Amino acid sequence: QTESVSSFPVLRQMLNNVWADNADTVSCAYSGTGALKTDFTRTGKRTYMGALRDGRNSVERYVRGNFFDGERQDSIDLLLGAYRVQASRPFAQTLSSEARALVGTIYVCLFMLAYAFFYPRNHSWFGISNVAFVGAWCGVLCLVFCVVRAKHTAELVNWPRLVAHPMRPQVIKTNASIKLPIVDRWLEPSAQSVRPSGKKFA
Repeated sequence: QTESVSSFPVLRQMLNNVWADNADTVSCAYSGTGALKTDFTRTGKRTYMGALRDGRNSVERYVRGNFFDGERQDSIDLLLGAYRVQASRPFAQTLSSEARALVGTIYVCLFMLAYAFFYPRNHSWFGISNVAFVGAWCGVLCLVFCVVRAKHTAELVNWPRLVAHPMRPQVIKTNASIKLPIVDRWLEPSAQSVRPSGKKFA
């Protein structure tokens, strides 16, 4: 009689955990988070907690990949010898003054909204003055979002700065063509006149 791994549940569970742990380790190396659907790998079925964990990992991957991945790639390029160390300053600021001002404005808006939450005006969250204060800063935040959406989406991505990224022109072109139906319908007249072409950053 031929025996299979399913005949040894303890061994099978151990192998499933080893495989899932290996997936988490490899995934952390390239994405910064654990692997997706490891609950299925470990138990053979999907769970609500596993789905929530995958959702959190997906959001974290998006944030890391767009805003924190450049330094990770720079360290890999430096470690593997893809970049030859020079006396120049490879980490010079590459953002335009407008982009830096927009990022600073976002931080100010978030700080003011947090201040309004923890220290509401007249000690009332729903008082007229506090609602007006929050509404004004939300309006500024929306305005900044519109400007970033029209002109700076690709510029604010955290690109590697030691070695030229071969996919950068294609990513910029894709970002410029992404459509958000409700927002773009409102921004369409101004977005077409200010949105840069892919060659600008090539």
